[in-house]
Amino acid sequence: MNVMLAAIDIGGTKIRLVVATSPENILAESVFPTPPDQASALATMSSELLKLAGQSAIRAIGIASPGPLDRSKGIILTPHNIPWHNVHINDYFTSEFGCPVVLEHDATAGGVAEARLGAGKGSRVVLYVTIATGIGTSIIVDGQPLPTKYNSEGGLEVIEQGGSTAKHFEELGSGKAILRDYGKIARDIHNKSDWDHIARVLATGIFDMITIVEPDVVVLAGGVSVHFNKFIAPLTKHMAELGPLYPLPPIKQGRFVETAPAVGMLLLSQELLKKK
Repeated sequence: MNVMLAAIDIGGTKIRLVVATSPENILAESVFPTPPDQASALATMSSELLKLAGQSAIRAIGIASPGPLDRSKGIILTPHNIPWHNVHINDYFTSEFGCPVVLEHDATAGGVAEARLGAGKGSRVVLYVTIATGIGTSIIVDGQPLPTKYNSEGGLEVIEQGGSTAKHFEELGSGKAILRDYGKIARDIHNKSDWDHIARVLATGIFDMITIVEPDVVVLAGGVSVHFNKFIAPLTKHMAELGPLYPLPPIKQGRFVETAPAVGMLLLSQELLKKK
């Protein structure tokens, strides 16, 4: 097995590791629950990556993580859905594997994957929205993330305001919100009226982002988007009811859906190698 690239996708509930010879040729993967203790998490990620690689050398590693991050120093600061603090993850993996490491926000990594290889390929401006435990967003232009200091945080968009209380898009439309409101995860919801209500909330948040970004395409990913066919019709209907000033862009299910951040980090680790 001639492994060249590795990617780590750190999520609030699970971590996915992949090894590949190229972003489009994944050889093996491992998925396991996210350890709450950061020291044990690092050790587990390292040991699992060694198992996947076998005797082959890893030449570059890409790591996708929830923010906030310090990309330049390779530090995961205080992710809102994992009880970690100041994880010097680039230094750790550089020391363990002796190769260059790149750290990026998970939604940005997913957006890069879909813009270059997935449902957004061929579109200049891609709005990527991942609907999972939380809601993450990124804006990709000509295959590249916007050159901003911090990542887009569309999940924090305020879509309901009442006095001093603000309700964010993530609080109302994420997988966590669905579990809270319906007592079950998206996979177990089959009632059309429930999906209509979920779609109405999603329509508000996505519509507002469209009016600001004016993307050529909207790509939906994440665990809730696995059920795209259950909500796309009411989502489109409710978005049309909001009265756009111009035709809405196409809304597509991501090609990679749940694996987009890992694929994006394979792309970015490949770029890192080319710069060396």
